[in-house]
Amino acid sequence: MAYQCPRCGDPVSRKYSSTAQIAGGMVGGLLVAAFGSFGCKKCGKIPRSEFPSEVQTRMMLGSLALLAGGVVLFVAVVGLLIVLRG
Repeated sequence: MAYQCPRCGDPVSRKYSSTAQIAGGMVGGLLVAAFGSFGCKKCGKIPRSEFPSEVQTRMMLGSLALLAGGVVLFVAVVGLLIVLRG
């Protein structure tokens, strides 16, 4: 979901560490992305407080969806390992 920069109106994306993603795998990458900051190519890092309240709510829901996706993925992998082992 693309958000608009409150400063210039350009698209804003989630910023996250590729090193953390490599260290944590796919689940770690989802968790890092869920709690990562947002940034604009022109303006740099944008604090959530600069966004309108309805956008902040959508951001929080997106973060919760990423967190839930990470948990589901983790549970699915553990379940698959249990099935394959048994």
